Amino acid sequence: MTKRVRRIVLVMGLTPLAFSGISQYSSDFQTILQRVTTIASFPLTQLRNEQQDVATRRQLTQELNSSVRLLGERLTTLKDVAANRAVAATSSNNAKLTIDSVNTDTLTAYSITEVTSLAKPATETTVSSFANSASTAVSATGSLRLNVGGTDFNITLSESQNNLVGLRDSINTLGAGVTATILTVGENENYLSITANSNGERPITLTDDPDGAATTLLTATNPGSNLNFKLNGVAVSRSTNQVNDLIPGVSFTLKNTTEGSEALTINLASDRFRLSSAISGFVDAYNAVQGKVNGQVGQSAGLLTGDYLVREAQDILRRVASFGLGEGTVKSWSDLGVTFSSTGAISFDSQQFNALSETSLRDSFAFFADETGLGQYTRATAAFSEDVTGLAALQLEQYDRSDSRISEQIIRTEERINLLRQNYLSKLQAADALLGQFESQRSIVGASIESLNLVLYGRRPE
Repeated sequence: MTKRVRRIVLVMGLTPLAFSGISQYSSDFQTILQRVTTIASFPLTQLRNEQQDVATRRQLTQELNSSVRLLGERLTTLKDVAANRAVAATSSNNAKLTIDSVNTDTLTAYSITEVTSLAKPATETTVSSFANSASTAVSATGSLRLNVGGTDFNITLSESQNNLVGLRDSINTLGAGVTATILTVGENENYLSITANSNGERPITLTDDPDGAATTLLTATNPGSNLNFKLNGVAVSRSTNQVNDLIPGVSFTLKNTTEGSEALTINLASDRFRLSSAISGFVDAYNAVQGKVNGQVGQSAGLLTGDYLVREAQDILRRVASFGLGEGTVKSWSDLGVTFSSTGAISFDSQQFNALSETSLRDSFAFFADETGLGQYTRATAAFSEDVTGLAALQLEQYDRSDSRISEQIIRTEERINLLRQNYLSKLQAADALLGQFESQRSIVGASIESLNLVLYGRRPE
């Protein structure tokens, strides 16, 4: 699956400007600066609203896409269940035989008898114990031979390796399909244990001085065993207790042996609960899509009103709802207990479905078939919601491009507004400084006149 990377452009926003002046008109200049910013920000506000609308449309499209994808998955489930005729496998004795998986359309039964042994790994220990696992010699010559299931592995131990630890480490590096461990059962009593890494009959032997004295070092009590049983009277042997290559489409595990004439049965039959469960899941997914569509049509429609994706989703729902067959006992949804309300939502009457005859149950598989049944519409849902080339994916990609474009426009608009504000700020500050000078000069002139009046007339002017 290819992940689409959404480009994010960081929008910084406008930094508030505070006008500080020296004239009595400085507060008026602050008001002028604020009004200039407000008027110049109208396009910026529109861009931000447009970007929010794009984000909302994107979210709504994602939600619609997710619901259509789920509908496609539930249609696929129905198609697959119908293709396998809702076959389920049951065991007559779950304590001895369990079913792991079923993928077949064959309706039949199998008998398993004479389970004489289960698969288990070979494991042996040294015949004698060794006083010290790190120093007591295990070989008279340092030459040994390990045999696993008929395959020889030669081992040569140096003087420093001639002990249980050295022998264990050498065996574990052979790649012989076994694991060696040291068992300490008491003081000065250590054994080497060798166990096969997998089940099956694979005798393990370890011989010291194989070309000379040929001393056997291991017990011969547990060579491992295969799973042995009969299927419908035919002898079968496997190296594992899970069998997945015997009955086509069925995997099962044997957990215990049988006694005498005891028989274990695998029964393959149509399970109407599997189909009922699949229909119920489909109904939930269908209603989820219908709910998303209803939210974008009518007087209270959302931002996706008139969007072609909504129309595509409506078309899928319409085709699914109107689907029917021309023959058989199951020709329409109503024959399966599915009904439609005036709002377009559907409901499922499981009791009516469970009351279907065996003939109707078999005919229902044709209703959900791939090429000629309801399963054909999985291609329509895939075309809508496929991760890379689906209609929704393409629309989401377009929204991402629009979001990036608007973000860049917002940045450029903010830059222009900031430049305009700085220009106005500079001019207003210059005007304020000039007015401040005028006010200062007026004060000086007024003080001079007042002083002159005092000198000439001995009083202040009235």
